[in-house]
Amino acid sequence: MKVIYMSHRYHPNQTAIMKGWIENGHEVRFLSQYSGKIEDHTYVKPIVVGYSALFNAFNHIYVNVIRRNDPAAIDMRLKLGIPPMFKLAKYIKEFKPDLAILRERSMYTICMNALCRHYKIPTILYNMNPVWDKPKKMDLAHKLVWKLTPEYRITPTNLVGIDFTGLVKDEKAYWAPYLMEPQVSPADKKYFKDGKINILCIGKYQERKNHQMMIEAVEELLPEYDIHLTVAGEISNHFHEEYYKKIREYIRQHGLEDRLTLLVNIKKEDMVRVYKAADVFVLPSTGEPAAVTPLEAMAHSLPAISGSDNGTASYIDYGKTGYVFKDNDKEDLKDKLRKIICDRDNIVKMGAEAYRHVQENFQFSNYYGKIEEIMKKQGRQ
Repeated sequence: MKVIYMSHRYHPNQTAIMKGWIENGHEVRFLSQYSGKIEDHTYVKPIVVGYSALFNAFNHIYVNVIRRNDPAAIDMRLKLGIPPMFKLAKYIKEFKPDLAILRERSMYTICMNALCRHYKIPTILYNMNPVWDKPKKMDLAHKLVWKLTPEYRITPTNLVGIDFTGLVKDEKAYWAPYLMEPQVSPADKKYFKDGKINILCIGKYQERKNHQMMIEAVEELLPEYDIHLTVAGEISNHFHEEYYKKIREYIRQHGLEDRLTLLVNIKKEDMVRVYKAADVFVLPSTGEPAAVTPLEAMAHSLPAISGSDNGTASYIDYGKTGYVFKDNDKEDLKDKLRKIICDRDNIVKMGAEAYRHVQENFQFSNYYGKIEEIMKKQGRQ
């Protein structure tokens, strides 16, 4: 089968999916709106299609003039960016895919979906909206967007958090989890480097990643446990830089230099050593659509802790491979950390269970099975 993907960028969480398609004898092409700072092109080199000339001109004015003080202004292109239609059509006609998987309900996807309908290519939407969610909005604008985008969709998010209360299931949505190759087996994992319990936190240096709360939680646990925190984050604009400096100054003022390490812009291939040096992983973020890092951590035989406002919090088998704490709640975060780090044997046990969990539930067969289900629904198989 020939599969074409269209997304705003080639995110690292796509690497295992591309590998799965290729190793199972399929041909895959990836179109992106722009290139990211950290990408792994081992299996597929994405084709950057970009935006139409008219949209580029508008976007330049919007980001640099109208909303120049807004760090999120650049994200406007994700919803409203318009592709160069003739260029996009050229790629589709040349590749002749059997299936197109399109990222998000956006102007870009509406345009790509229209082209695929013209060339009679079946499409599947890929977005982060969970399978189990609040009831759909039924106003005219939302109905129109649904009409112009693919009917069926896949999502790596089954639900946000772990509580189903008040949620309804989208019958046209299929949970196709992120994929993760097992990285470091329990037999090969070396715990407690330098005799300490080493905690790892990963996330861009921005407010919603809650580095400050994480650092304060660790600081308050130091009298009870011999722990060290490593924060690995990305700095790609001046907003990130300012937040990083704020965090660094807090560490200096509180005399935590020996207990905390801040890492910046670590390359994907170098993250392996960072995971290997850790014993426990924590994702303290709020407003996290679907973070892949808890899964990466479990693949390295690490117990994982996540905040509840994360679309992949349910990837953690609660109490067996880690815990989920209440969103933005430092006291609950500390409580969940204690549950893991109170007993070093428990860390090792939960790490082994995390590795097994990844082996059984997050491989290409789990993902491909959902694609097959949708294609049968579409009458394509």
